[in-house]
Amino acid sequence: MTNVVLDSSAVLAMVFDEPGGKRVHAAIVSPQFRVSMSAINWCEVLTKLGQKSRIVTADRLTAMLPGVEVMQFGQEEAVQVATLAKSCPNLSLGDRACLALAIWLDATAWTTDKIWAKLPMLAALEMLR
Repeated sequence: MTNVVLDSSAVLAMVFDEPGGKRVHAAIVSPQFRVSMSAINWCEVLTKLGQKSRIVTADRLTAMLPGVEVMQFGQEEAVQVATLAKSCPNLSLGDRACLALAIWLDATAWTTDKIWAKLPMLAALEMLR
């Protein structure tokens, strides 16, 4: 089984049918992938969708992401994400939450954000476009 951690940009690419979005959907529905995301990234996606449509709810987002495990974000995770700010100062909080989770799960982080390609190799990375 392949472990994948989704960045907010990857989920939004799927929802808005942007480049890379079909790969995200295929991973979500495939039994060959274990797909996770940080609660921080889940919140980012829910916020973005809520700005675009009043009908998007937490239940609706869950239905869009069947089988995706949303990982809790607590004090220990916060410390790790804050530490990543030193080596990855150009990444947002959500980006660092995704990266930290990928490190913790020994997973590949999937993103569409080009800035990630300039990062030191802290975790496996899949650029979706």
